[in-house]
Amino acid sequence: MPSSLRIAIDGRTLTGRFTGDRTYWRNLLRALLKLDAESEYHVYTRLPLPEGELPFAPNLFVHYLPAKSDRLWLFWTFPMALRVLQPDVVHVQYTVPPRTLCPYPLVTTVHDISFRLHPEWFERKDRLLMNFTVPPSMRRADRVLTVSETSRQQILKAYNLSPEKVIATPLGVSEEFILSSEEALLSPEALRENAKRVVAERLGVTNPFVLAVGVLQPRKNLPLLAEAFGRAKIKYNLPHQLVLTGKIGWGAQSEALREAWARSGAEEEALVLTGYVEDRDVPLLMRACDLFAHPALFEGFGLPVIEAMASGAPVVVSEAPPMSEVAGDAALRFEGRSVEAWSEGLARVLQSEGLRAALSAKGREHAKQYTWERMAEGVRQSYNEAR
Repeated sequence: MPSSLRIAIDGRTLTGRFTGDRTYWRNLLRALLKLDAESEYHVYTRLPLPEGELPFAPNLFVHYLPAKSDRLWLFWTFPMALRVLQPDVVHVQYTVPPRTLCPYPLVTTVHDISFRLHPEWFERKDRLLMNFTVPPSMRRADRVLTVSETSRQQILKAYNLSPEKVIATPLGVSEEFILSSEEALLSPEALRENAKRVVAERLGVTNPFVLAVGVLQPRKNLPLLAEAFGRAKIKYNLPHQLVLTGKIGWGAQSEALREAWARSGAEEEALVLTGYVEDRDVPLLMRACDLFAHPALFEGFGLPVIEAMASGAPVVVSEAPPMSEVAGDAALRFEGRSVEAWSEGLARVLQSEGLRAALSAKGREHAKQYTWERMAEGVRQSYNEAR
């Protein structure tokens, strides 16, 4: 085990709603606390940390630092608090504090550089801000962590950083998606029926359904999925509904989604938009669905894909980076911009119980290699190297 360190972490995402960023930090910290009992982990937040967000540990210290804005917090409030702590390493996400105020070894997590590779998916203000702050932050940082080898190679190619500086630490599957010892004794059919019953009670979804999870934004490609599913439903008389779970994100995408559904000609009741759902309901939705669809055109990793596999759902994805790396041969892949390919592909899987069972078994086995403990080992090593 590397020497003990005093590590300061920007924990602002831990105080927000359940998103990919929050999943990353809460599970990384939980795994680090299990892995490394010698180091001190100091988590700084702008808002109070929700009760139970992190487990008790004698080497965990949470600091609540109120500020009028996130920018003020990152560029002044946080660095001033670090002067008291004098940390060995500071770990943030994307944008690092100025070196003049934060003269400590810096590690930043950059999940992906979609803002650089696909600027058309961002509002002008957000695009300009990311391009202005993130590249110099990566150059100033002592280590840059990202979540897949695909993302690592994209960062190296775009910004000409040293290969030793950029580290890929793949994400893991959270425990709520993994079967308990009692659940493992049940058959896949029994597990699905139990999940379907709870989903019907909580969310009112009673038909068999296809599930997609993600913020409604352009790169998630959900309008294409809606049109493709609607066409397949009509052509093959499928009994399924399409359930889309996640916050709106972009208002224009909500309109695009409705327009795509209307083009398909399917009845309105077959499209279910749940909006944001509670953490506990996502694993149940994944267990209950007949098929999990992830049509995203671009991801840093695509965590819902692995979570769905661990839950036992058969999975289909787009032929987009980094799906060949993350999903391997445990999912079917369709051309990301072809409504026809997706429509026929969805119908093929939904009409074949044997194919769904095969995908489910392969996916559950494939997901076992992705653990937060493995990721935490790579992150902890990067802390030591950053000093």
